[in-house]
Amino acid sequence: MIRAYNLFNEIISSSKDSIAIYDYLVEQMRVPFDCSDILRWQWAQSVSAFDKLIHDLVRLGMIEICQRKRPATSKYNSFKLSLESINSVLDEESDITSTLEQSVFAQHGFLSFQDPSKVNDALSLFWDEQFKWQAISSYLGESEKVVRTQLKNIVIRRNQIVHEGDFSNDTYGRQVIEKQDAIYVVNFISELGTAVYNLVKL
Repeated sequence: MIRAYNLFNEIISSSKDSIAIYDYLVEQMRVPFDCSDILRWQWAQSVSAFDKLIHDLVRLGMIEICQRKRPATSKYNSFKLSLESINSVLDEESDITSTLEQSVFAQHGFLSFQDPSKVNDALSLFWDEQFKWQAISSYLGESEKVVRTQLKNIVIRRNQIVHEGDFSNDTYGRQVIEKQDAIYVVNFISELGTAVYNLVKL
């Protein structure tokens, strides 16, 4: 799992570094055009990093259960494998670990693990903690309501940026984004990802 966490940190670091480009263009070069898309990229990139981290942790956690390194959860036990996958294992064409990994890739490939409720469901595949967001929030030193609300709002804005060009349906104009907003989001996601990793790792 450490490799997944290190990759998450690399993506977050890249997102943080891009603020230097924004500062150079806006504060030093004073370019005569809008550079706010750099901030929007930071916002979207950090959420994508968290999404990927959850995908990776779930896949690796399920493999650890398969390898008897951690106890199975009820949601893990209900994970479905196709008959083709089962036959592949029975015919010794592949081992159960690689078969499970391929099945996780196939079933989760079109899903996003960003919204708090979806993150909770995904983590249930390998983390047998009943009050997951309570544990995560406690690690961060915040209330569960605050952490869940912050993530939900960040994801809503991320979707507006990615799917709607960050245009408002009310005014048909671009929503304002400030440098401090982007910095806050990247830092929040960084701390959130670290909390999840430290709570679920063996």
